[in-house]
Amino acid sequence: MPLTQMTSEEIDQFLTCARVGRLGLSLKEGPYIVPVGYIYSGGEISFHTCDKGSKMQEMRKNPKVCFEVDETISDTSMYKSVTIFGTVEIVDDKEKMTPYLQKLIDKYRIAQDFDEYMNKPGRDREKELNAVRICVIKPAKVTSRKFVG
Repeated sequence: MPLTQMTSEEIDQFLTCARVGRLGLSLKEGPYIVPVGYIYSGGEISFHTCDKGSKMQEMRKNPKVCFEVDETISDTSMYKSVTIFGTVEIVDDKEKMTPYLQKLIDKYRIAQDFDEYMNKPGRDREKELNAVRICVIKPAKVTSRKFVG
């Protein structure tokens, strides 16, 4: 089978199931790419990050981003990739962040209610919510490729 584009259903399934994506930012010095855990829901990519740091600083300067997810077999007889170009919106309202954080907990941890998760020993709900932000990528363009040999 030759190199082809993925269907919208394949893209949705692929982005829903993949564990790691790569966020691409444009810095004054040049491109910056960083892996992030994420959720895909409602056609949007969402991830959490600290309120401080270079990712957040650069997204505030330039909200135009690129997000890429790929999968390959070591001999490259099969691969898939999806690239999303869009604009990132930063969510800093604690109430609005909670549903996104719940989805991240469901994907990367044992499915557990957000309040129950945050009440575990050693967690400081208020401190953690003050430190974190949710970033939502609103797609403007989506491209995909797949090759199954």
